[in-house]
Amino acid sequence: MTTETTRVETAGGRIDLRRVGQGRTVLFVHGLMVNGHVWDPLIAGLRDRCHMVLPDLPLGGHRTPLDPDADCSLEAHAARVLDIARELPGPIVLVGNDTGGAIAQIAVAREPELFERLVLLPSDAFDNCPPKLLVPMRALLGIPGAVGVVTRALRLGLAKRALMAVVARSKVPTDRIDEMLGELPGNRGVQRDFVKLLDGLRPAVTRAVAEELHRFKGPVLIVWSRKDPLFPFGHAEKLAGCFSRSSVAIAEKSRAFVSLDEPDWLTERLAEFIDGGGPSHDAM
Repeated sequence: MTTETTRVETAGGRIDLRRVGQGRTVLFVHGLMVNGHVWDPLIAGLRDRCHMVLPDLPLGGHRTPLDPDADCSLEAHAARVLDIARELPGPIVLVGNDTGGAIAQIAVAREPELFERLVLLPSDAFDNCPPKLLVPMRALLGIPGAVGVVTRALRLGLAKRALMAVVARSKVPTDRIDEMLGELPGNRGVQRDFVKLLDGLRPAVTRAVAEELHRFKGPVLIVWSRKDPLFPFGHAEKLAGCFSRSSVAIAEKSRAFVSLDEPDWLTERLAEFIDGGGPSHDAM
């Protein structure tokens, strides 16, 4: 089964997007400083079960910069996800992780009827936007050129491995890290988009959307990591409580990027949920 690669037009610029598989449409929203390749470990197990839509949103790991004056706020990225979703065959399952989880929350709160089901993996939520561990990086925004120095350092193997160690417990091969980072280490347009997004991350946004999540009436699966330096474990139950139909599954061997740490386990949880069920075990 082949992978179709296209570019879609959204407000502020084009977005690279891959489509693979057949069946129910599942739209995956990745996190900060990576791209849609973070989901690649799931493809083999899901491509025969669903139609996977894997955009490279302009969150830092993209290859095609947005227009220089493009809006890079969470709300603007949610609007881009909605633009993509409107062109897809329904019903649509939306999956979000990390910063992409915050974007997914905004998307379902804005247009709840557009999505049938929602999956939230460890994500920005409530007062944790950006995660506390990333606050020092935001402080660099006041120093001209500082973020560029940090992102260019990602050309070095040690810096790549240090970044991955924050979000994944497993050892990620260097070539896979390079694929996920996209053009972040060397493209100034991509770095500009990343800086603008980082500057706009505010807990006021995630606090506000949490008050609107009740508008989404479809089934919700919260997949969370028990020991994660970025996303508090207590947010799993708290997020579940924002929805009328929710269940929680715990990734015991993962950090934020469960798709890298426990791809087989996550594939099974997603397949169960996509097919109309929920986690039959591992729930809180």
